[in-house]
Amino acid sequence: MLRALESRELVEHVEGRYRVRRDDGAVEARVESQSARGDLFAVDVSGTSWRVAQASDARVGDRVLLLPVGGPDSTSADLLHVVEGGRDHFVGILHRRGGMAYATPYRDDGDWWLRVSSADAGDARDGEVVELEPVVRRRRSGAEPEPWARVTRRIGFPGDPDADFAAVVWRHRLPVEFPQEIDAELRAIASLPSEEVERADLRDQPFVTIDPHDARDFDDAVHAELAPDGALRLQVAVADVSHFVRPGSALDREAQRRGNSVYFPDRAIPMLPPLLSADLCSLRPDRDRLALVAELRCEAHGEVRSARVVEARIRSHARLTYAEAQAQLEGAPGPHAAMLRALWGWARQASRERRRRGGLEFELPGTEISYGDDGRPDRIARAPRSDAHRLVEEAMLAANRAVAAWLSREALPVPYRNHLPPGPEDAALLVAHLRAFGIARDLPSGPLSSRALARALDDTPAEQAAVVHALVLRQLRQARYGAASLGHYALAMRHYLHFTSPIRRYADLEVHRAVKARLRQERHPLEFEQAQRVAARTSFRERLAQRAEREMATLASCAFLREHVGEEHAGSVTGLGRMGLFVTLDAWPIDGLVAATRLGGAEPDALGHALSLPGGRRVRLGERVRVRIAAVDVARARVDLELCDPEGGTRSAAPPRGQRSRRGTTEKRSAGRKSSRAAATS
Repeated sequence: MLRALESRELVEHVEGRYRVRRDDGAVEARVESQSARGDLFAVDVSGTSWRVAQASDARVGDRVLLLPVGGPDSTSADLLHVVEGGRDHFVGILHRRGGMAYATPYRDDGDWWLRVSSADAGDARDGEVVELEPVVRRRRSGAEPEPWARVTRRIGFPGDPDADFAAVVWRHRLPVEFPQEIDAELRAIASLPSEEVERADLRDQPFVTIDPHDARDFDDAVHAELAPDGALRLQVAVADVSHFVRPGSALDREAQRRGNSVYFPDRAIPMLPPLLSADLCSLRPDRDRLALVAELRCEAHGEVRSARVVEARIRSHARLTYAEAQAQLEGAPGPHAAMLRALWGWARQASRERRRRGGLEFELPGTEISYGDDGRPDRIARAPRSDAHRLVEEAMLAANRAVAAWLSREALPVPYRNHLPPGPEDAALLVAHLRAFGIARDLPSGPLSSRALARALDDTPAEQAAVVHALVLRQLRQARYGAASLGHYALAMRHYLHFTSPIRRYADLEVHRAVKARLRQERHPLEFEQAQRVAARTSFRERLAQRAEREMATLASCAFLREHVGEEHAGSVTGLGRMGLFVTLDAWPIDGLVAATRLGGAEPDALGHALSLPGGRRVRLGERVRVRIAAVDVARARVDLELCDPEGGTRSAAPPRGQRSRRGTTEKRSAGRKSSRAAATS
């Protein structure tokens, strides 16, 4: 079976093992040598040698991901990521055993350990997360073969935000500090001369920003007014980051390297330095700012009649939170209430029109995590999703769609945001899942249009919506960037891209450069291959950031939940398999595992919709259950649950000695900035 899958190029044989073939165009290789000028030479599993120009992040011996460039016969590549390799420091857990100490990984898949002498361990305590640097201990016969290290920083214990942050950053190799080479460029930014191009002066227009209460940057603002004919004039202003970050500059290279900002519950790693991301490019109230403004003429029924983009100067008149904007929509007085209500009247119709075309709506609220004075998570709740959220979402979708349609008409290569429909096998499996839930039995067995799928989701009973929507999302492909416009299945749009967040996404920054070049009738800044390289890199960095964000949210959830061990709670079965039942608690949006060993064994059905337990009981996906929080292991990010019997006891079979469950929490995406603005596939 594996050889048959290999012949269909669905799996590949690497170093004696089979694995799913990469579908992002990346190549895995190992660095064999490095030239004097810094070029790397790496060899992949097929024996092909690749040349990587001046890749300072990798060193000889590292396992790396490469992006081939220059055509099918080229052996040149860009470095995407260092998968495994040498480190100049480590983050791990210190263990003290008698008079000796050693360090092991924390939130790292590696199998390393480091010996630490008592003197080099300092006053770090047993079980503490520390930062270490390698040291060489010598004997008369030469250097000792065992790896040694010294503690350079005490960070905290597993579950402490600082310790978790350091471990996640180290594991995913996320760049935090900005290189010194950009300092000179930042100093020069304040003295940038005014551009010769004439900008529209829109500072008298009452633009407002609408964001979460803890937003860290403000890269878009909106203004709307009704025309005499009932149409809506919508203006979406987006910070003109491209004015400050010029192609090829040190700032640009670092932004491209990062790809996007990374948002954790209590902090962020910005794509741009704070001088830009939190000040000069942030549309803060009562400050003059440079912007690109998408001006849309919108019909009362929701369609956009016409659109154009202008370079402008704007001034935000207010910084509204979603809660404040929602209050004004519901009748509270405010200087922007009339504008917001007019905008919501259009947005409501635009949402209906998008759904009529086949746009998918998933009711999967994010998670809000707040912290107490001691820096520990003290509240975890489902993030609210109000009309104010939907209003902003529709405005951003309309601006992104309008810019995508404009650039695609000219066949200009930029990082478009593509979401492809499910293939035949995925579509058939998705239909089978829905029919098993008793939903949309008349769905076709062939290609599945987004309109047909949207109708099926509309027919989903409210009590099944969360489980069904999550299941559908797992079956759909992930949205990616690409140099050509291929359409967006989930949004039911022929053309789509990201234009509204250049502070936090490099793809948006490249789109801005293309828009400005078009407005000024200058040469398009990207060749197709360049646009594809940007698209591939930003897609990869986006996935990496999402994994890190989910991991931090999971660690925070575990740190919060360890104070509730022993409690019983109601929940819903949101996943199942041979490993057991995954249950999402009602009290908090946190998942845990009822391990199969606690159930005395388990046998799932073919689709994974039901689990047969000893004694004849069957537990189904979406079923309501009651569980006890048996244990929480923050270091392994694992929540262990026990299934309570209907009579009120617990169903538990002790796991074999030394056996551990493989997974304890289903990692949920951090609420992050504006995570609720669009569907998960957008």
